[in-house]
Parts: sequence; C-alpha cells; structure tokens
Amino acid sequence: MMKVVRSRSGERRVLSMAVSSNTAAGKPTVGYIKKCCRTAALLAALLLAVLSTGCTESVDPIIGTDLPFTIWGFMNAGADTQYVRVYPITDRLRAETSTSIDAQVFSTDLTTGERRQWRYKTVSVDSVRTGHIFWSPFRALHKHRYLLEVARSDGSTSSAEATVPSQVDFQIDVEDDRSAFPVRVEGDVPNLVGMRVTYHAINIPPANAWPAGTQIHPPVLHSVSVPYDEKLNRIGAGWTVTVNMVQDTAAVREAFRTNCLISPPGGSAPNVWLRSMEISVVAADSSWNPPGGVFDPDILAVPGTMSNVENGYGFFGAGQGIRYQWSPSVEVRLNAGYDVNAQCTLASGVGPVPQCMNPPIPCVGENVENVWQLWLR
Repeated sequence: MMKVVRSRSGERRVLSMAVSSNTAAGKPTVGYIKKCCRTAALLAALLLAVLSTGCTESVDPIIGTDLPFTIWGFMNAGADTQYVRVYPITDRLRAETSTSIDAQVFSTDLTTGERRQWRYKTVSVDSVRTGHIFWSPFRALHKHRYLLEVARSDGSTSSAEATVPSQVDFQIDVEDDRSAFPVRVEGDVPNLVGMRVTYHAINIPPANAWPAGTQIHPPVLHSVSVPYDEKLNRIGAGWTVTVNMVQDTAAVREAFRTNCLISPPGGSAPNVWLRSMEISVVAADSSWNPPGGVFDPDILAVPGTMSNVENGYGFFGAGQGIRYQWSPSVEVRLNAGYDVNAQCTLASGVGPVPQCMNPPIPCVGENVENVWQLWLR
C-alpha cells in the first residue's frame, strides 16, 4: 500500500507498503490492518453480491428443486476472518425470517489439506429478514485453492472451489488542498469489484429554532456510499480511478435530505460536515464476472444467472478486500462543499426568523445491523 500526502508547500510525505498476507510472525503486512493509527487501514471488503440491505424482499431459490443451498461469499486474503452467507432452498418465495438453519459449513485448503468447520450466527438484514452467516477465524492465503462445503443433516451438500489471486498494491495520492485525487490498484488484478467511496458525515442542527423552546434533535452521523465501479479505468496490469469529492457531495447531501437530516438550502439546517471517508474494493479473480458487472445477491440467486456452486446456486469466489479510511484536511472538506456553521442565530436576540420555523426532525429508520459490515471488520 502507498499513501502519498502533499502539503501546501509541495513537500511529499510517502508511506509505502506492499499489500501482503504473510510476515514472519504470521500476521498480515497490510492486507488487514485495523484502525490503529490516523492513517487508517486496509481492511476486508466484500462485493455487493454477497449481502445487500437495499432490497425489498429476499429470494429463497428455487421453487420445485431438491438442491439444498444457495451460497454467497468469498475467500478474502485481506481479512483475518472469513464469512459466507447461506440461503436454504425452499419450495416457495418468501422472506427468510428463521433463526436457525439445517446446515454445517466446512472449508478445505486444497493446497495444504487443512480442513475447518465454520461457526454459525444470524444477523438482521433489515427489520424483517434474517441472514444465515457462517464464519471462521483464519486468513485465506494468496495462490491457495479452497473447497467450501455446505452440508444438510440428510447428507445433501452444496460445494464450490475458488483460488485466491496473487497479492496487489494499493496506492492513493491524497493532497492537503485538493478534493480530487487518484487511486491505483496494481498487480495481477483481473477484476475490481464493489468499488465505492463512503463518506461518514454529520448534520449540523440549527443554533436555535422558533418558537423559543422548540426541541432540536441532536446531530446524527450518517454514512453515504457512492459507487465507483463504472468510473474504473484499466491500465496495464492494474486499475485507476479519480475520486471527485465535489461531485460526491451532491449525493451525500441528497441522502441527508432523503433521511430528513437536513433542510433544503436556505432552511434551518442546510449544512453537513464530513468526519471521515473511506475507499473499499475487492481485487478479485477472473471468475467474478456477473451480467452487466453488477453483483446483487437477490438477482444472482436466480438459477442460470451466475453460479459456480455444485449441487446448489450462488457464487463463491476469492480475492483480496481493500479498505482505506482517513480524515481529509479541513481545507479539503470546505472546498468539497461541507460546512460546519450552524444557521438561524437570531441577530437581534428576539423575534422569529422565517427559516427557523421548522427545524428538521430526523426520520432515519431503525438502527438495524448492516450485514455488509461483516466483511469490513
């Protein structure tokens, strides 16, 4: 990984490290770095195929089949814990709400012969749906081939194999006074999947509201992701993309308005302040090639769409999750359109201010765990 920072004077400070999954102590060099410093980290990330929280209903494929499972997941060389989601195949379409599943998951490193049984947990996909998650605390190794098996109590088994690609280098050029910056992923990278930039922003409530004593909701931290898959460019043995914070600010503000966290321009609370931002992507093997380039589990779970699962449906791949998080300089945040100033201060100290009559009341929905975050830990 390389982070390059330019100060206003033009001096360049370079932090460079190759993305690797092994050291003498058995720990990753960078592939999975938890947030332990201000320069943030490379963590595990997952393609949007594995889990999605924006769908209105889940798919339990497939009606009229005796196949046991649909599988979604991947062996991640960028994480120290592996996850897979399992859908039981039923004879009807319905939202999956059960809190248990008749399944056991095993993985075998076909390169070394090591075999593991995975643990089970359920997570809330949304306020209705349940996700059946199996996990195991180990690091997938570059160039190793893995067999995943999901077995039912009657012996029926769905399985898939995947080979983890070679390590890659991640480079980002962040400057202290520019809100657009290039990102590069270099190495043997057949595919980049799920490229997105996430802005962790907070709304700025009005300084006061009218009539006097009107309750104002405290600030709300809200994360907004902007997809960048369609902006990627292939160059040589790698990929490049330019992140434009100014353009993305419009999407962030719209998400805050949709969730009732800010008022329209000129209103009582039109401002949003950026706390931090991050880039996440999966450097994947060549088998990750969905129709249209979009990984949506509730679409791809339909048979024939895309699958490498034997005696089942879904997709089990391999790759390296990359996640990099940092806090831009104050100047960059201001230039990108963020502002920390509160509105509606009464100049005279008395009397109503028109734009302060109706401060926004946050309407963000239930605080449901986002199962996508499993792959970012």
